[in-house]
Amino acid sequence: MALRFPPISVLRRSILYRLLATFTLLLIVTSVAGILLTRRIVKGDLEETTRRELVSSMANLDSDLGQARQEVALYAQLLAGNSDDRGIAGGSSAIEIALVERARSRGIDIDEVRENDSKGYGELFRRAFAGMPTVDYVLVPGSPTRLSIVAAVPVGTANNRRVITSSMPIGQQFLRQEKNALAGDVSLFIRDEQVGTSSICSSCLECIKKVLFDRGNWRLIESGKPLYFIYQCRPDPQAVVVSPLRTFDGRVIALCFSRSRGGEALALYHTTLGIVVGTFAFSAVMAVVFALLTVRAIRPLKKLTRLAGEISEGRYGETIPALGDDEIGELAGAFNRMSASLDQAGREISEWNHTLEQRIADKTGELEKFQLGMIEVEKLAAMGQLAAGVAHELNNPLSGIMGYSELAIELFSEKPRNEIIPADIDRMLTYFGHIDELSQRCRAIILDMLKFARQHDEEISEMQLNDLLQRTMVFVEKQLKQGNVEIDLVLDDALPVIRGNPMQLQQVFTNLILNASHAMPDGGLLTIRSFRSGDTVVASVADTGMGISAELRQRIFEPFFTTKPVGEGTGLGLSVSYGIVRRHGGEIRVDSEPGNGATFSVVLPIPSSG
Repeated sequence: MALRFPPISVLRRSILYRLLATFTLLLIVTSVAGILLTRRIVKGDLEETTRRELVSSMANLDSDLGQARQEVALYAQLLAGNSDDRGIAGGSSAIEIALVERARSRGIDIDEVRENDSKGYGELFRRAFAGMPTVDYVLVPGSPTRLSIVAAVPVGTANNRRVITSSMPIGQQFLRQEKNALAGDVSLFIRDEQVGTSSICSSCLECIKKVLFDRGNWRLIESGKPLYFIYQCRPDPQAVVVSPLRTFDGRVIALCFSRSRGGEALALYHTTLGIVVGTFAFSAVMAVVFALLTVRAIRPLKKLTRLAGEISEGRYGETIPALGDDEIGELAGAFNRMSASLDQAGREISEWNHTLEQRIADKTGELEKFQLGMIEVEKLAAMGQLAAGVAHELNNPLSGIMGYSELAIELFSEKPRNEIIPADIDRMLTYFGHIDELSQRCRAIILDMLKFARQHDEEISEMQLNDLLQRTMVFVEKQLKQGNVEIDLVLDDALPVIRGNPMQLQQVFTNLILNASHAMPDGGLLTIRSFRSGDTVVASVADTGMGISAELRQRIFEPFFTTKPVGEGTGLGLSVSYGIVRRHGGEIRVDSEPGNGATFSVVLPIPSSG
């Protein structure tokens, strides 16, 4: 099926047709990415071309050296074939003279060597005198050229052995000829030493040595493998290809061919410049087109922007005339309908807001009353738990009062008044003193109980956390001792003053201490500490009871949640305590694991000095 495009008239009415120009930015980003990618590809191609050219030049250089080896061997063989017993020095034929002259023009040195006159060539000449012709690379100690191609051909019988030699030095002349022919520098190196070079740049040679004599690279060359590397050098970076040569005695010579990469960098620069200019010229044309199309699209959008501004400021109901039959016209119609709908919805929302505010205020009041009721219920529950302790606390002084009263009655009821002596009066006064002391103790206990019961929930004052903890212990100490609970009270005397409602906070600590006691039904150790932590004071209540599991720790502050049997707990203690501490700007932290007890820490803020 053929691809069908919509008519041009439809495209012209479409806002999409105009907004296609927005792809200009994407085009620029894509162009920049294309430039960078193309530059990277071109750079890689240029580097690969340079490498291939160097490898090809090295192949030519190897070919020239191989040709030189063949030529040197050929001269030695021809001379040996035309030599008689007189030797070269004793007389020469016309062919020998021609060969000698030709060899000299090629820089090849021809000689005849008698036995025991090896001229430093060592094993090569020993092989020749043994009757084996040989041609190979030879490093000659003390020679200015150092490296030579030497061919040795034996002549004569074993009793009258001579060796015809031809040698071609691989020195400056050869290296410069190869430099001119291959357009690059040729250098020869042995281990940690330079044999010869056509380069005049000492820094380049030092750079080559640094890379070449690296332990890993040199081992690679010694194994007979070629090496290619590049390095930075002024004024141009250099590329080097290395081919190993091996002398007759087994020594490795690195044959290096290097060439400047300046042409490569220049070609990369020109290519990149051309791509950048072309790409940004195309982007500029696209930007102009985008600007023209955008101008046509902005005009109707301004009217829509003005309407949107009035709607955002709360002026609903205004409309704008139709702006055409394209997408902007449809958008204008949608704005008009939205404006009318918002005007209607605004009036309805205003009415609902008024109703909702009234309902929220009513529910807030109910919640506050419910919260106060919860606090009062928990307060009464705590007082009920404290009643037994207070009763036991009052029982001892009341028993003493009754005992001293019975003694006084018994003393004075059995004696006539005329028999009462001053000693009896002193005893009576002593009884009255004990009765007064015990009565004051009962009065103090009852006043503390009344103070706890009558404090107003909204009373805020300055207090000492230690005093609050000690007053709480007065009420619960008796119950703790009856439950075989040992008390370890560790209070920091340097705590600063805090602000809060004493009754509510005392209710919190009472609840935490009694809960800790209930967690140790067979007795245990209750540790109560107070200390400062940064800008807060902390009161911790730690028990050695059964502990709290992770699942229960997530629910212990929920209202009406309790693990106690039915009828033994309201489930409001920790919930109310949590709410009280939160209203004081603090928090309650729980640290517990099953079987390892639990620690509840009440953290309260220290009032700022300001």
